[in-house]
Amino acid sequence: MLLDATFDYTWDDANDSKPSKSHYYVNEENFLNEARPKNWQSPVDYRNGVVHVRTEVFQKPAGDQKVGWTLCYIANEGEYGCTGSKYYESTGVFENEQKMTDFWQNETIEWDKGIKQMDLVYTINDSGSGHVHYFPELKDKTTPTRVRITLVQVSAGSRYDPSILDAAGGTSGAGGSPSGGADQGGGVASGGAAGTVGTLGGAGGMSGGGSGALLNAGAGGTVPSSGGSSLSGASGAPAAGMASSAGSVSTTPAVALEPKGDAGCAMSRLASRSSWNALCVAFAGLALARRTRRFRPR
Repeated sequence: MLLDATFDYTWDDANDSKPSKSHYYVNEENFLNEARPKNWQSPVDYRNGVVHVRTEVFQKPAGDQKVGWTLCYIANEGEYGCTGSKYYESTGVFENEQKMTDFWQNETIEWDKGIKQMDLVYTINDSGSGHVHYFPELKDKTTPTRVRITLVQVSAGSRYDPSILDAAGGTSGAGGSPSGGADQGGGVASGGAAGTVGTLGGAGGMSGGGSGALLNAGAGGTVPSSGGSSLSGASGAPAAGMASSAGSVSTTPAVALEPKGDAGCAMSRLASRSSWNALCVAFAGLALARRTRRFRPR
């Protein structure tokens, strides 16, 4: 998660922003992730990955005036380069991705030195003359507005995991999302409803580079599984207490789970006591969450 910025923007903001008009500046004083990599090429290759842009528009004047945001990476060394949001005409959620090697002036940034700031520019089109302050006649069609803009950097060979956008805290917590692909830290199991253990895995995550695994048993009395490989690594052998079906999603009848070491529960017979079943699965999730910390990238 490079940035997660929720802010209001008015016509006065567009005309008063300094040093450049129509800008909203994101740095470590507000929404820029302080834990962003200093080197975007190694040991994790974000430079040749993609950026996933999500724009959630809470407020925008009525009408069909199209607007969007140009998103500029300001380098510690070198010049700057800009990607952009999807252009939109209404409130709602708009998402797009772009390769980090495709956007304007991306090659002028010294990616091994990192970036220090992001400039978000409110525009009516993607030309250099599209900044809203150039169009006073559009004042009431473009402002005021309220948006949430998130940029997730997805490393080369990985894929975007939307679980990083946790409604409660903006990210999936201190450990980040289970996916090892985006800038998420390869985190632990997310919480869930009563008797539910959240998801584990994701491309290149705890599965040691495989397609991940899913454990989500509880309230519904079923144990769905997905993804193939498990905590055991590239071999794909399921860890104890985890159902696995390579590359597919399946549903298994509820089973009684009994404790079996610190790995979780053994699936042995049909459940007759759903409360014990849910409690045991919850404890399994805690044990697995502890274990995943050993696999968390530094």
